[in-house]
Amino acid sequence: MPDLEEDIKRHNDVVRTNSRDRVCYREACAACGEKSSFAPHELRRRGLRYFVENRVVCTVIWLARWRCPKCGGTFTDYPDFRLAL
Repeated sequence: MPDLEEDIKRHNDVVRTNSRDRVCYREACAACGEKSSFAPHELRRRGLRYFVENRVVCTVIWLARWRCPKCGGTFTDYPDFRLAL
C-alpha cells in the first residue's frame, strides 16, 4: 500500500494549491453536463481510513469544491482512490 500513501500525499499537494491550477478529476458538471473549466470554490477536509497489512491507518485528505460557470452549481470532486461505501 505504499502507492496509496504516495497517491494521497500527491493528491493533497495538488488540491491545496489555491488557484486554477488545482486538479479537477471530473470532466463534466453533474447538474448541467457542461464540459468546461470549473472555478475553484472551496476546500473540505475529510478523514480517510484504509488498511495496511493488519492495521487501519487514519489520515486526512482535502477535497476540492468547484463551481460550474454555466449553471452556477457547486460540487465536491473526489479522487479515484477514494471509494464510496
